[in-house]
Amino acid sequence: MLILVVSDIHGKVGNLEKIVKLIHNKGVEKAVILGDMTNLGGKRQAEETLKALEGFEVMAIAGNFDTAEVADFLEKKGVSLQGKRKEVGQWAFAGFGGGKLGNPGGFLFSEEEIGKGLENVLEKGKKTILVTHLPPFGTGIDKCYTGKHIGSRSVRKAIEEFKPVLHLCGHCHEAAGEEALGETTSINVGAVAEGKALLLDLGEELKWERIQI
Repeated sequence: MLILVVSDIHGKVGNLEKIVKLIHNKGVEKAVILGDMTNLGGKRQAEETLKALEGFEVMAIAGNFDTAEVADFLEKKGVSLQGKRKEVGQWAFAGFGGGKLGNPGGFLFSEEEIGKGLENVLEKGKKTILVTHLPPFGTGIDKCYTGKHIGSRSVRKAIEEFKPVLHLCGHCHEAAGEEALGETTSINVGAVAEGKALLLDLGEELKWERIQI
């Protein structure tokens, strides 16, 4: 099963449409959105994103540059993965979006809230794919252009404690890449706004391929 994973669209739906066109003949069934569909926008921009992914079964979380209106819209559309687990074949997707309080944005949580949210959706010993907007703190995939680490300590703690097989995130555009945290591979998929995405193959063995337009 092939799944398109996208993050940090920031209203650049044209880039998303190009990515969808690039993979149109690969038999992709599902899409996962890791947040920041908008630039502090609302329902209208979120609708444009979902329209570009028409035909895919979508799972989504909001990012820090989305708003509560976006998160509510995703819930009403039945595609939200915020604070939820969803079974996909032999795998379970567990999601918690948003950014950190004190940072720019419209959908923000304290580290304590992020930690509790992750505890509620993660289970030890399960074949879980964790989906967050924020990367784990103090890694190569949360280091911004100033050299500052902008990820979440709670995300990192949850990964180290619950050991999901895979973790997917975005947020830090310039730090697209992969990092091993114990038994977990953590992937910053990159920003659609910069023409980047990821194609995930949910077979017996997880595989992935980066997309660049």
